[in-house]
Amino acid sequence: MEHAFDFDRIAAFVEKRRKTSGGYGATPRLPATIQDTFQAVAILDDLAGLGGTPPHRTDLDRNLADFVVHKLALPWLGILTTFQLLSLGHRLGLAADGERIHRRFASAPTAEEPLTTAWCAVRIAREILDLPPHRLLPEPSVELPEYPTLTDAARYVFVRAALDLPLAVPVLTDWIRRSQNGDGGFGFYPGTTSFIENCHGALAALALLGAEPTDPGGLFRFLLSCQTGAGGFSRNPAAAPFLDATWHAVRCLALLHSPPRRA
Repeated sequence: MEHAFDFDRIAAFVEKRRKTSGGYGATPRLPATIQDTFQAVAILDDLAGLGGTPPHRTDLDRNLADFVVHKLALPWLGILTTFQLLSLGHRLGLAADGERIHRRFASAPTAEEPLTTAWCAVRIAREILDLPPHRLLPEPSVELPEYPTLTDAARYVFVRAALDLPLAVPVLTDWIRRSQNGDGGFGFYPGTTSFIENCHGALAALALLGAEPTDPGGLFRFLLSCQTGAGGFSRNPAAAPFLDATWHAVRCLALLHSPPRRA
């Protein structure tokens, strides 16, 4: 699929959020956080895969590595933030503390969202520790919430596929496709307003289900309409650009350029 996105402006948008610590903040004025740094590094890596030229090599960046090492030494926060931090360390070639990771999941508060916890556990086990996907959570919760969003659906499909659990592929595919709106974007579920994070969830789930959106061209145009003059992306064409929306958008572009695969 041909693109009309200015990758250099996207990279420049990201770099304006880089701090002297080596991490990245949500805006040029806000301090660096783990989530923002995870998203910034992922954007630059995806841009490189899409043919862009990021301004630096993140895996050789000493300041970034120092930022991540410092955060790894602190008490770990929520499950999702823990995954993002460990993923950053893995990208930078830092050794993972497997014993501490196991302790973190063994003591995971019950208040943490079960499906998100399972998704993080499976990704950390497979991608960081090179373990079978169930090793961090022997009995993970892999059910959809009562009122699921497309992000929930993407995590649900990922976890069940990783654990070789059955999936209602036609039902899920139809529900996700019906969430695409006339503007090309996706709502949280059928009949709701389009936002860029829902496009990411839809594409991630459909890729695992071996399917595509009903209107890929419309989705592409929706993404294009969300890129602003600042280079970054907004949640929808009427909003301001932010780093998290830009991460969702660039992930969508990477998924659109990848062939579907069966879960």
